Amino acid sequence: MSEITLSLTGICKSFGEKKVLKSVDFTVPEGTIIGLMGKNGAGKSTLIKCLLGLLKPDEGNAEVLGEASWNMSVATKHRIGYVPQILTGFRWMRVETMLDYTGSFYKYWNNSKVISLLKKWDLDPWSKISSLSVGERQKLAIIQAMGHEPDVYVFDEPVASLDPVARREFIKQLIELNMNENKTMLFSTHISSDLERVAADIALLKDGIISFKGDLSELKERVKRLHIRASKELPQSLPFHRIINSQINHKSAVVTVDGITEEELIAFKSSYQAIITIETLNLEDIFLELNQ
Repeated sequence: MSEITLSLTGICKSFGEKKVLKSVDFTVPEGTIIGLMGKNGAGKSTLIKCLLGLLKPDEGNAEVLGEASWNMSVATKHRIGYVPQILTGFRWMRVETMLDYTGSFYKYWNNSKVISLLKKWDLDPWSKISSLSVGERQKLAIIQAMGHEPDVYVFDEPVASLDPVARREFIKQLIELNMNENKTMLFSTHISSDLERVAADIALLKDGIISFKGDLSELKERVKRLHIRASKELPQSLPFHRIINSQINHKSAVVTVDGITEEELIAFKSSYQAIITIETLNLEDIFLELNQ
């Protein structure tokens, strides 16, 4: 059984009167790539900062690699690679100087890997950080996080400003790290297609809680859209369990459900002489349905 690498238990965090996280329970086993999704303002960055000890939760416990996040040792911090939404640093530095400076804080720094990534992502080591575009600064932040070859990667919207070529190269890097070196990764993004390429597991953050956590294929299997054409007038409350959204227009309806049994379908078809077409949804469709 895999060790638990990242863990949140009963995490609550408020800012003033606003409750951002409401008793969040969240674990990530070793060697897992998990995608974290939620609307803007759902609390993804707050969750990540509580997990990494950058914010102190009001209640609950956060652990990374078996250590309490708020009192994490230097040795454990050296095993983490973190890419925040916004790169902070010395804007007057050149890219190469910034990477050398970052590397000086670690016992191990893979300079050849850093140079390789600079070339792959067409990032000029002699450019000043102040002259870089937003996408180029994001590339630099990712390289900084990878240079010391940590065991755990935490990415907070790391590809939002990258061009499609750089995004695909980044995703390729993550997959290779996971497959070849069994790295653990938490990957927060609103770009669902990227998560479908890289993450086997998914966590959905809504209204301050984790509304779903599990296998991505399981989520796709559970959430379906039903297109209904009936011979009888349909009731405004359809007899399905766990309806997410529904649009009913006399004898037709479009209904999104979270799980439906063959028995439910047979009974409904018989009662309303209905034809039902089941549509399989991609992750973006599911996310939009769950957040309407």
